[in-house]
Amino acid sequence: MGKLACRQVSFLTVEVAVESAPTGKRTPRYPFVARIKATDVISGMQREGLTTDLSEGGCCIVTRRGPFSTGTRILLEITKDGVSLRTHATVIYNLKDQFMGLCFAEIPPDQTAILAGWIKAAIAPVNSRPSVP
Repeated sequence: MGKLACRQVSFLTVEVAVESAPTGKRTPRYPFVARIKATDVISGMQREGLTTDLSEGGCCIVTRRGPFSTGTRILLEITKDGVSLRTHATVIYNLKDQFMGLCFAEIPPDQTAILAGWIKAAIAPVNSRPSVP
């Protein structure tokens, strides 16, 4: 795992990876804080919260209310600076009754440019950090 940094996200402090080396087939994750709304596609139950990190394949989110169960299919809306990405995702894991790891389903073509732009912006600060000997 890469270096950790504390980020204040409205209702709690979260440690997020500043750099993330791929492990196995997992894509690198980058610090990314944005508002989310997650809706269970079966029950319609909703959760609101924030992202803590983002990758091409998914993200981690934190919510005030308990997370959805592993395997739950959701409709995810991520909003940052007035721009929203909407896609389906599956809950891969949940931690400490607040965090959920999500795997994106196939992202609609009109949404891929939004994701690519956010990742590019998130990569820039990570790559510009001075290395410590």
